[in-house]
Amino acid sequence: MRAASNGLKALLASRAPCHVADLFTWTLANGAVYRWSSFDRSLSVGGNIWLGTGPLLTRNRFAVKNTVEVPELEVRLAAGDSTLVNGQNIKEQIHNGIFDGARVELDRVFMPTPGDNSLGTVLLFNGRQSGAVIDAEGVTLTAKGDNVLMNQQAPRNLYQITCLHSFCDAGCTLAPAAYTITGNVGSSSAPSSSFVPWASAPANAALFTLGKLTMTSGAAVGQIRTVRLANASGLFLTYPLYDLPAAGDSFSLLMGCDRQQTSCQTRTTNTGAAVNNILHFRGYPYVPVAELAF
Repeated sequence: MRAASNGLKALLASRAPCHVADLFTWTLANGAVYRWSSFDRSLSVGGNIWLGTGPLLTRNRFAVKNTVEVPELEVRLAAGDSTLVNGQNIKEQIHNGIFDGARVELDRVFMPTPGDNSLGTVLLFNGRQSGAVIDAEGVTLTAKGDNVLMNQQAPRNLYQITCLHSFCDAGCTLAPAAYTITGNVGSSSAPSSSFVPWASAPANAALFTLGKLTMTSGAAVGQIRTVRLANASGLFLTYPLYDLPAAGDSFSLLMGCDRQQTSCQTRTTNTGAAVNNILHFRGYPYVPVAELAF
């Protein structure tokens, strides 16, 4: 049952002609809000403005069921290579992850005359961004309802040799600041978005294998990548950065962890201090393989 004002209920019951518009709202992880309308002009509703001059938006039909089935909304954003939002190509922004972690809301407004939204809106969908497919003619954005979080394996935890915790998460209990360093990109004779050379390599460079790189300045600012291998020459990334880093760009780097029992016992901080975190190790290295578990 969707909430609607009494005036809107009366309008729909009268079957009188009216104008209908979809209002799409993306609330980004950084708090910024994008509001676009399917109408041919901008609409002011509830003190906010939904732009009708932005990218052309269409959506699929979807149904809401009284079950735990996850509702899914698919929005088609028609945009060419010259479609700009806030001065930047929207396809490039989406490719670089601007909608990652965003919340998506779809409302519908019924207007007796164009622009008359005094009857209020009807909430059709509220969920989270789950995927994006970019092609030559635009972007297909997919959002799923919040009950997608119920899609959990059972039992949730598995008996495995490696630790179930992620390094420095709440279960690991170690403070990320003690295992994070800052640095700058060095110069390279063969610049690559998959390799970040050290400007000044630390003595314990190998400890950052499987670590997390976060660019804090330059063209790739804000982008996060896993370090596949770290050595005295630099950082080899699992996936390339979207933008090529330049010499002097800054970054922060969290140490890696192979989640083995011995690593948990012999952990060192970025200053070389020894830390034994075996109390919070949550692996099961002594569980026999299935063939021997009788």
